[in-house]
Amino acid sequence: MIVFDVDLARCIFTTGFIGKPIGVKKPKEREEVNKPLELSLIEAYHLMEKGVLKVFKGSEELSMDAFKEVCKKHIPGFDDLYRSYREFKEAGLIIRSALKYGTDFALYRKKPGLEHAPYLVKVLKYGQVIEPGDLISWGRLSHSVRKELILAVTYQSGLITYLALKWFKP
Repeated sequence: MIVFDVDLARCIFTTGFIGKPIGVKKPKEREEVNKPLELSLIEAYHLMEKGVLKVFKGSEELSMDAFKEVCKKHIPGFDDLYRSYREFKEAGLIIRSALKYGTDFALYRKKPGLEHAPYLVKVLKYGQVIEPGDLISWGRLSHSVRKELILAVTYQSGLITYLALKWFKP
């Protein structure tokens, strides 16, 4: 998703560090956001839910339901990912993609650039089979980049249980 209105892009980015200005590697100041803003589908859905953003396909404005179907088509497990995303946002955390770490989200307490993300989050569905090698990989990688691993276990009821794991070396 792209926000072409630069003033709106600046506002969205600086009020919650949502999205990434196109072509700006690591913007730190409000003045550095002078380009359109790239949003993930999850970020765009969140802003749409909050009434900050309208989403268009061509000249047609999409309803929340229609946009949710687009998100579900392109993001496996969208509902579970979004529920976790929303809870972290409501807790005041800044959320970035963590695909490069093999997890779903990186969480910041402060803004990116002032600190490294202290947490990586992997969203799992209750009852989902996890290969031991996957769990070891997430744990070793999070440890090697000095982050705690959080498993967000989602239930069909909407409840989410969070488990924080730290690498233990006997």
